Amino acid sequence: MRKTNDIYAAAGGALRRLRKDKGFTLEELSERAEISVSYLSHIERGTRQAPLTTLEILARILGINLYDLFAPEKGHKPSAREVHSPYEAKISGLLKDLSENQKKSIHNLIKEIRKSGR
Repeated sequence: MRKTNDIYAAAGGALRRLRKDKGFTLEELSERAEISVSYLSHIERGTRQAPLTTLEILARILGINLYDLFAPEKGHKPSAREVHSPYEAKISGLLKDLSENQKKSIHNLIKEIRKSGR
């Protein structure tokens, strides 16, 4: 059985890889998660143990399941559901502060863009 520190260090490393894969800087992700850049950096290096609630917020922003931070890297292949463009999380973050009416307008705009792209 691995020590707790090893588990958090592995999760932090996975978090860093996912953040970079999704195109987020430390500053962008920490701002979205409402934590300091320094704290996020410590989490990624495994020098601080973040509460599961914080890890859950970070995973949600990155568009993954919390489990994926703790999943063994060897042989772990993300499912089609887990593969996201870096823009999905960024767009999701921008939508967070909009009204329902604004979200509806953007939804209609995206539908029109999809129609014109066919």
